[in-house]
Amino acid sequence: MAQPSGQPLHDALCVVRQRLRDLDFPFESASASAARRDVDDALALLDRYVVPRLGQMDAPLLVATAGSTGVGKSTLINAVVGEIVTAPGVLRPTTRMPQLVHHPDDTGWFGTGSGHGWLGGEHVLIERLAVERVPAGVALLDTPPLGSVVDEIRLAAVDSLLAADLWLFVTTAARYADAVPWELLRGAAQRRSSVAVVLNRVPEGSLNELRSHLASLLAERGLGDAPLFAVRETVLDSSGMLPAQDVEPVRRWVRGLAADQQTRDKLSNRTVQGAVSDVLRRVDALAAEAGEDVLDDATRAALTAAVADARRAREEVG
Repeated sequence: MAQPSGQPLHDALCVVRQRLRDLDFPFESASASAARRDVDDALALLDRYVVPRLGQMDAPLLVATAGSTGVGKSTLINAVVGEIVTAPGVLRPTTRMPQLVHHPDDTGWFGTGSGHGWLGGEHVLIERLAVERVPAGVALLDTPPLGSVVDEIRLAAVDSLLAADLWLFVTTAARYADAVPWELLRGAAQRRSSVAVVLNRVPEGSLNELRSHLASLLAERGLGDAPLFAVRETVLDSSGMLPAQDVEPVRRWVRGLAADQQTRDKLSNRTVQGAVSDVLRRVDALAAEAGEDVLDDATRAALTAAVADARRAREEVG
């Protein structure tokens, strides 16, 4: 598999990004509206993930938990880490701001401002917490709920996921058919993003049936290779923690990623490769389909040339 990394590809995609930023749509039309959507989607991927990630391919693997309100994302992160690092339940009924938890040795990757870490930058305001129990090489991002009725929260959730190398989709036995998360997972499958799934709060006696059904739904949507974990329905202890044995498979998987550089590289490269393909596809469609009221001949030619340069740089990396 070609690995879309290296300075030439980074630089070529920066040119594509600048060409998109320079576009102007002074007139309202169906063609302009469609073009604006393509530009916004491509820029979101370039700004939040592709360009910063290509510039720092040695950064820790960023694992973002995703899911609807109340499915237990924060509780799961606490259990994986082994201590309370993000407040769940009545202490914080919904995660309003993304919270990043990482090992102290990885702090340098996740700063803010020019010249610091690649996550979020000025696009996503996040809380950062360095914790010794988080294995170095992997960072966990607790995201706001998908499908929130509050625009600010919903947009923060999507921005957080765009910045991640791996989505850890958390759902429950009662919620795994929710429409909004599946819509985002459909996009992840189209981009070949790396995804894993946790089926939380599974009632006794229903594990095999529910796990099998969810696995079939994932396969139907192009995510049949996603790791799938199940956590039984149980009572939290007095500190709000899940029993350690119930989440041991998830914890062991996370620690396995931290210990295996090759697997981390494979996951991040897969997500980057899929995101680059998606960006180039969108810009190709824009250059080919936008009307003359959106792109003049010179602008169309410049976009086409920038995409061609990016593809050549990508092939050279491979």
